[in-house]
Formats: sequence, C-alpha cells, structure tokens
Amino acid sequence: MTIEVQASDITQDGSIKLTVDGKTITFVKESDLGAVKAQLKDRDGEVSTLQTSLASANVKVDESHQDVLKERASKKTFEEEAGKSATLSTEVEGLKTKVADLEKVGGERDTKLTERLRGILTTGYKIDGEKIKDMALDALEQTERTLILTGVTPTPAKYDGGGGGGGGADDLKDKSPLALAAMGYENSNKK
Repeated sequence: MTIEVQASDITQDGSIKLTVDGKTITFVKESDLGAVKAQLKDRDGEVSTLQTSLASANVKVDESHQDVLKERASKKTFEEEAGKSATLSTEVEGLKTKVADLEKVGGERDTKLTERLRGILTTGYKIDGEKIKDMALDALEQTERTLILTGVTPTPAKYDGGGGGGGGADDLKDKSPLALAAMGYENSNKK
C-alpha cells in the first residue's frame, strides 16, 4: 500500500493527518511521541496512586459502614432491652404492691394470733394479763411451750355459762333415746 502525503496534510506542530480506508490516522514526530509516553507514565503513576488511595478509602468506608451497622444493631438491642426493662419495672411495682398487701394481711393475722394466744394463756393457764400484755408473738409461743413442757394443763372451759341448768352428764346415764328426746323437748318449751 502506498501513501502519498501532501503538504496540506502536515499540521503546524509537525504531525501528519491521513485518511486510510476512511479512517483518519495522525502521525506524530518520534520526539513528540517520547514526550507523550513520559507524560503517560506520569499519568499512570498518578492513576495507580489514586487507585491505591481509592482502595484505602473504600476499606475505610466499608469499616465505617460495618461500625454503623454494629451501632444500629446495638441500638436496636438496647431499645429491646429498654422495653423489657420497662415491662419488668411495671411487674416489679406490681409485685411490691402485692408484697405490701401480703405484709399487711400477715401483720393483721399475727396480731389476731397474738391476741388469741394471750387469751389462751390468761383464761386457760390463768396467767395474769398484765404480765403478758407487752409480749410479742414469739415470746407468747415460747411461754406456752414452756408451760406444756412443765406439765401445766389449761383449765377446761365451762360450757354451761356458769348458771347451771340441772345435772351434768350423770343425769343422762342409763336413759333411753326416747327419754332423752322427751327431756330435750321439755327443756325447749321452758325457754
């Protein structure tokens, strides 16, 4: 293939522009080509440096992104735990109220038991009420145990109200059921 160059094809910087098979090709002087290659090497070095910097920046971005994801997960976990904590706080308050109510009821029952035990000691064992009026429940229980261990027995209660009403159980001995019913009927009519 033969190429002819005309003076009009040479540009002012010394390059030649030719059209070959419909494509424009630019030919430059070898000295200009060396300068362009040197600039290209410099540009390649800059590109390489920029690519290294970009890769380093991408690593930092990825690390930061991972940190953000961890923080979001921590925040979500914290919010869930805070919700559970609020629920537990509500439950604790409810339990505190129940405990206070139970302590109140327990205190009332302790008071009733203490008074009942004082009554048993004063009426059954004939202990002076003034001597035990300030004793706590534990001391009263210990006193009752001591009395039982020493063999003291409580005085049996009198169920007839002290007014008498006739004979005792001996009057009912050897009576038939019909006779007992008749006696009960007579006594109920007297009242």
